[in-house]
Amino acid sequence: MESKKRDVTFILTTTLLLFRLCNCSDIDLTIDISPGRQECFWETLPSKTSVEVDYQVIDGGDLDIDVMVVGPDNRIYQMDQRKTENTMRIETGDAGDYKVCFDNTFSRISNKLVFFEIFIEDGKDDEDDDDNTLTFEGENMQGQLDMTVEEFKGILERAKKNLDRSIQVQTLIKLHEAKDRNTQEANFFRVNFFSLFQLVLMIFVGLVQVIVIRSLFTYQQPASGGSLKART
Repeated sequence: MESKKRDVTFILTTTLLLFRLCNCSDIDLTIDISPGRQECFWETLPSKTSVEVDYQVIDGGDLDIDVMVVGPDNRIYQMDQRKTENTMRIETGDAGDYKVCFDNTFSRISNKLVFFEIFIEDGKDDEDDDDNTLTFEGENMQGQLDMTVEEFKGILERAKKNLDRSIQVQTLIKLHEAKDRNTQEANFFRVNFFSLFQLVLMIFVGLVQVIVIRSLFTYQQPASGGSLKART
């Protein structure tokens, strides 16, 4: 009976921990910034926390954008100018609303399609828990199974952190592919447009040359006197 209660308690604890860990610690968005505009986004961050802001310009103009991160005290933590992509790492000071701004005011024509992601680290080092790695080998199996809730929570947190990192890397890879595809499509359109323009221009110049050459060799012969008498 006690073993059944222990199993039920273990299952309920695991379920509650999984629901708690489902609260993602990263935010990602894809935004379209009009020319001459600045778009800002706010995120509430705790104090003394490592934060990463990854951004990449996918499409638009020369694929560049101005980015800055501003704290709740209006202090600029980091700023980039005319960059295509970068990873901005900051250490938060006071807790509060931090602002990430994307500035496209220097552009008067082109929209900018920008993807960005805010990743909030928990400050824990995975190497600190290497001694608690589960192996399930030998006589230590029983000791390894007798884990506390905190140890099991730490394992789930590390697994979630690694999964978040994997998703982040895969997202960046997809963004690189999307940017390259947009560049190829833009180059393909330009090549086709200029090729068609040159073809039409060559046909027009050829026709003009034919008309001019024919006009040089076309002349009217003067009417002879016999033909004039015959007409009268």
